[in-house]
Amino acid sequence: MSVAERDDAIRAARMDAASQAARVLAHEIANHLGTMRTMLYLLGDELGPDPRAAEDLRAVARTVDGATQLVEALRGFAHAPLLGAGPADLNAALRGSEAALRTLMAPGTTLTLDLAHDPLVVAADTPRLAALALDLVGALSGALPAGGRVAVSTGRGRIEGGAPAALLAVRDDGPGLEPDRAARLFEPFVFEVAHDVGLRLPTLYNTVIRSGGAVTAESAPGAGTCIRITLPLAAGAQAR
Repeated sequence: MSVAERDDAIRAARMDAASQAARVLAHEIANHLGTMRTMLYLLGDELGPDPRAAEDLRAVARTVDGATQLVEALRGFAHAPLLGAGPADLNAALRGSEAALRTLMAPGTTLTLDLAHDPLVVAADTPRLAALALDLVGALSGALPAGGRVAVSTGRGRIEGGAPAALLAVRDDGPGLEPDRAARLFEPFVFEVAHDVGLRLPTLYNTVIRSGGAVTAESAPGAGTCIRITLPLAAGAQAR
């Protein structure tokens, strides 16, 4: 077994263990949150129209809502959706979601698309491809300072075993990550940005791997971060 194969096996085992833990944790937290919501409802009836009490209850309810978002993120990671069977053109999916991708960019930051001229027909569904791009651009753009850029590009690559595949690369020119964090980029709670509890990239990783694709990342302090995804081409598209 090569070093790369060993590292992949270790990462896969870690992700499986983390997924199982996330599944159990989400279930347990959800049960407690259900009890809290019931208690809030009953307390609201008991306290009546007292405005001070009502504001306190609303504050608790906002906390419960925040915890509910965490539960949904844990469930998404534990049950990462597959990309579907397709076929769908990766380039067309990106062009169709370009407006939505640009809304993810903060003021003073920019997004560029450099898409291959030829269609890249992959074994995936168009809405899933668009969601994948939104998650990836959203994760990287969230760490950008003013004036930062995110570049999205596509092309042809090779998947494990040498089979032709479609390549999707998303690169930012942000601050980058220290080597120890860069090596664990797809592990839960390592890469946290605004409006992200550190589960977006791990969920994306699980989705791609379970769909037969591959994910790699490069990041270094001062050099930004680049994430590359290779997806199997749909039947009949390999020879193009």
